[in-house]
Amino acid sequence: GKLASRAVEEASLALGVYDDLQDIKETVSLIKAVLLDAEQKQWQNNELRVWLRQIKRVFADTEDVIDDFECEALRNHVVKTSGSTNRK
Repeated sequence: GKLASRAVEEASLALGVYDDLQDIKETVSLIKAVLLDAEQKQWQNNELRVWLRQIKRVFADTEDVIDDFECEALRNHVVKTSGSTNRK
């Protein structure tokens, strides 16, 4: 969801990483499909359950990076429109 946000999309265009963002979206979509299947099977396989926990941690870290990216994009927008972040 965060990868599809307007702020992230606009920032990716401005920073010249739009194509990379699209590639990441496609990869995440594929991973989600695998994860859905794995979640259904995890109770039958302990290794799968451990792997899912690790993947969920990776996605949480990735979400933090996207949050930082989105925050920086919004900060840059404020600076562009008002000249500084002091008053905001």
